[in-house]
Amino acid sequence: MNKINIIWIAVSLPSLANIICAEERPNFVWFMAEDIAPQFMGLYNDGKGAQTPNLERLARDGVIFSNAYSNAPVSSAARSTLITGCYAPRLGVSWHRKLEQVPMPEGLQMFPSYLREAGYHTSNAAKTDYNCFMDENAWDQVKGKMGEWRSRPDKNQPFFFVRTNAASHESCLHFDEGTMNIKQTEHDPSEVNLLPFHPDTRTFRYTYATFYDKIRRVDDELGTLMDMLEEDGVLDNTFIFYFGDNGGSLPGSKGYTGETGLQVPLVVYIPKKWRDRIPLSVNSRTDGFVSFMDFGPTLLHLAGLEVPMKMDGTPFLGPDISEEKLNSRDIVYGYGDRFDELYAFNRTVRKGKWKYSRNFQPYHPKSLYAAYRYKQKAFREWELLYKENKLDDIQKRFFEPQGPEELYDLSVDPYETCNLAADPLYADDLKKMRRLLINNLMTQNDLGLLPESIWLEEGKQNPVGYGSQSHKRLKRLMNVANLQLLPFSKAKEEIRKALVSPDEAERCWALTACVWWGDKASELSSQIGEMLKDPSALVQSRAVVFLTTTTHINPVGLLKKVLLQARSGAETLWILNDMAYLKNYYPDLCLSLTNDDIPVKCEGVDWRIDYLLSP
Repeated sequence: MNKINIIWIAVSLPSLANIICAEERPNFVWFMAEDIAPQFMGLYNDGKGAQTPNLERLARDGVIFSNAYSNAPVSSAARSTLITGCYAPRLGVSWHRKLEQVPMPEGLQMFPSYLREAGYHTSNAAKTDYNCFMDENAWDQVKGKMGEWRSRPDKNQPFFFVRTNAASHESCLHFDEGTMNIKQTEHDPSEVNLLPFHPDTRTFRYTYATFYDKIRRVDDELGTLMDMLEEDGVLDNTFIFYFGDNGGSLPGSKGYTGETGLQVPLVVYIPKKWRDRIPLSVNSRTDGFVSFMDFGPTLLHLAGLEVPMKMDGTPFLGPDISEEKLNSRDIVYGYGDRFDELYAFNRTVRKGKWKYSRNFQPYHPKSLYAAYRYKQKAFREWELLYKENKLDDIQKRFFEPQGPEELYDLSVDPYETCNLAADPLYADDLKKMRRLLINNLMTQNDLGLLPESIWLEEGKQNPVGYGSQSHKRLKRLMNVANLQLLPFSKAKEEIRKALVSPDEAERCWALTACVWWGDKASELSSQIGEMLKDPSALVQSRAVVFLTTTTHINPVGLLKKVLLQARSGAETLWILNDMAYLKNYYPDLCLSLTNDDIPVKCEGVDWRIDYLLSP
């Protein structure tokens, strides 16, 4: 029986490609809405949320995906995942935004290049935001306009067109009190569907209603796009993917690895010419898990092209992908590294109903200041209400130490309000999910285990090759980072060894664990005090954090000395990130800085300095 099955597969897969190639190849359109999560849309919440009549029209002739993920909760990292079909931390492209561009992996092109080589016209209107060097073969037109497919010289040529609509971008929520007083929203603020971790205030309700309005504006352009395709006579042969480029935009969503940051709406229109070949019912929903790693491979598969082995994603649509096979997909990974000036190293895995989050800087609150996030009036109000002790237990968690692990049963807790990681009843589930995540980090040679400054200095010429060569090192770092999951009493001997490791990254992870344990690790204060003379500025900075929060030293002079030793902008950002944490920990701390204190800068440094100098 097994031999027969193997022979059938070997014959049938090439024949599938031949069938697709023999027929008229389909066109593809990606319509991306910036910064939207399904939690804010009526289509996904029994009518509660933004009303999107054109998307509903699309869905009637397509499939609604209930579990689609952007892998990363911010634009450049998510878009880098999309364009490569790869797990972004393996490629070094998950840091938002790039401090230095890195190359694509050897032997791999951005996926539109393969479509173009097969005869497709490829155009983009007009956002790219990739953290790797642009593949010159990817696009016929990379900064095009709406309807750019019309510019192809041969009107019979199949096309791939990408449209990004920015009406719903996070910046649409950067309004002030004056706007609230004079501008009425189309959606009724009293009718919005507030998430449980948000306070019920006038500001939040107005913010929700404004966001709903912007999602509706995006929907208007979707209708225009569909009309243009129909007018050109190509709608019946065009797959349309409507999706968000990451989650968002309300406070605590975009830029964070919760479900509202990672989950995106996805509706795929199945064209009439393909409905007899795609074994899915239109006007239906699927629970199968798909992610941005899978989108490029899916288009290649639908076009009858081979998916490169070096891509991590797998197709989720095609003549050979049944509804049963699609619904069997039940695992997805997420990642968050640097968000502008904020370093946050978080990894997630969802399998079935379980969601596991690993927060590698467990003493950080998720609310640690990032300038662009706090441009929202609602964000600032949320923080103020926390300081005034006016939030309930669910709403205030965002401002408290996140801890190293989170475990949620999303079937009963879709908004991740009840962390089960410390509940003995779920110890086995926690271990299984933790093991899944660790295995994935090791399999992928996840570069997040190294400070950005280190892997950029040592491996930016070939991040994938560098990660492969560093596999044993990454495994050691993973082991040290996981010591923070233990009580200090059980980990202290290994921590003592790690504090004197010749690897500065290992010393950093040991100190990170000590900061998390706090006073419980006070017996190491003398040893850590000696690390103020460490040759690594990263190590010195993290040692200052520990000593400040446990022995209450004044860190200002020490950190200024450390800043002068920074060898790169990434090192400067790391040190300033530690300073931002201390400002959050000690609000009255006066962190006076001048340009002379910071000899090496990069993008994001000025934002961080503005915060550190603020009252």
